[in-house]
Amino acid sequence: MNKKLILSLMAAAMLALAFTSCKKDVSEEELLKNQLAQTDSLLKRGGVIKYTVKLVSAANSSMLKDAMSLKDAEVIAYQNDSVYTAKTDANGFATFPNMRIGTVAVHVKLTGHAEVDYIADITPAESLINLSQTQIMNTIRYASTMMPMFPIADPGCATITGKVTAELDLTNTTPEPAPGVKVTATVDVDDPDFVARYIAPTQGTTSNSSAGRILKYAFSDASVTATTAADGTYTLKVPASVNGLPVKLNVADYQSTQKLYLENDPTTNTFKPGEYTVPVLFSSNVEPSPIPEVKPVYVVVDEPTAPIGIVYKSASFTFELDANGGISKVNVINKGKYSSKPALVVSDQGSGTGAVLEPVFNTTTGEIENITIIKPGSGYLSIYCNIFLLQSKRTAKINAAIDDNGYIYNITLSDKGTGYITKPTVRFLAPNNNAIEPIVLLIMNSGLGGIANVYLQSAGSNYRNVFNYPIDTKSVNSTLSNCKLNVKTENVIVKNINLNTGSRIK
Repeated sequence: MNKKLILSLMAAAMLALAFTSCKKDVSEEELLKNQLAQTDSLLKRGGVIKYTVKLVSAANSSMLKDAMSLKDAEVIAYQNDSVYTAKTDANGFATFPNMRIGTVAVHVKLTGHAEVDYIADITPAESLINLSQTQIMNTIRYASTMMPMFPIADPGCATITGKVTAELDLTNTTPEPAPGVKVTATVDVDDPDFVARYIAPTQGTTSNSSAGRILKYAFSDASVTATTAADGTYTLKVPASVNGLPVKLNVADYQSTQKLYLENDPTTNTFKPGEYTVPVLFSSNVEPSPIPEVKPVYVVVDEPTAPIGIVYKSASFTFELDANGGISKVNVINKGKYSSKPALVVSDQGSGTGAVLEPVFNTTTGEIENITIIKPGSGYLSIYCNIFLLQSKRTAKINAAIDDNGYIYNITLSDKGTGYITKPTVRFLAPNNNAIEPIVLLIMNSGLGGIANVYLQSAGSNYRNVFNYPIDTKSVNSTLSNCKLNVKTENVIVKNINLNTGSRIK
């Protein structure tokens, strides 16, 4: 190249620098670097690089060699603002005869295979010394990269199939099919085995100084996604190789509903044991919710209804009975004195029952002026009247024991309670709807306003000792950690995935 041409090129570079320096988004340093690179490219100061790309189908074997053709792959090389295109021959070679030292970005597209992008350093290791500029410009050196291509279509790909399940019903012991779950298979290009097997042999380590070594790479079709059917099944056609390709499975976040037993109504957070359906999220980014503990039976005793107050002086009465043993008249002998209106409870030593008395209370004096007979009752022989005005009261507690067949075979009174002016109702509530409550008999202590004893008259049935399954929780990640596969050409791999118990959404 003569001096006039060199000066013209330098002048053109400086003119381009002056023309573009007014652009705010490009620094002068970057412009200068670009112009020098272009000048260096035109001057061939590093000589000419004849660069060859060799494609290798990772699926090829003696059985598939004819089927997985390497011919006519499109190879596009980008260097120094120039684009070069070549087609591979029958052996998978594509050559670019007029490249320069430095890096080159390459895109490869081969029918039936995952597309690949990579950056390679095609600068030869040897230096050009003791040569004139003219000799350097006429020197041709060589660089090459061998790139594995992974099939994404038959006959070279592999099949991964299976079923995705989740604990959508904690009331049984079997996980349910999970429809609509997105399952993704991804070639694990960061796996050490992948790098050692497919990249390092092609001069793909940065420590190798050979021209054509790969600096970065990416497979655009390295991920394949399928959505599970109504029965939870899925099928993926994935890239594969004869020697095996590391592929990992993952699932997208999946939201559904979950049936389970709870102590409290989730909408009101009030005590109401039962079977409920709540929203649930299965995700590798959240921890699973704990499995709720639910008792097989909740014994609920009515709260005592005796009034609260202070007795300053106790009242006394006499009673007159009618022919049926009912109360016909109450005589107030001593009006007593109370901070608030007390309650009256009638009892006797015989079979009398049903009498209801209401005191007429003077709020000014705190005295009982009279007694109103609400119900006379019947069968009374002798009457004793308890006057209730307590400083505190306490709900009675009853425990129930269930056998392996779901029957309540024993009940015990753990707290007799205080402040009952009438016999309380006892309920045996179970989370499951088909439980049959037992029948119990309560013996009241009328003097203390508590339950003296409780007897089981008929056993309940259909009670359960365990409600929600499984007992222990597991995260989605614990399942996905076992979803790393070595996929070989034409293999069919069955991989079932259980999303476990999920995280309930409040």
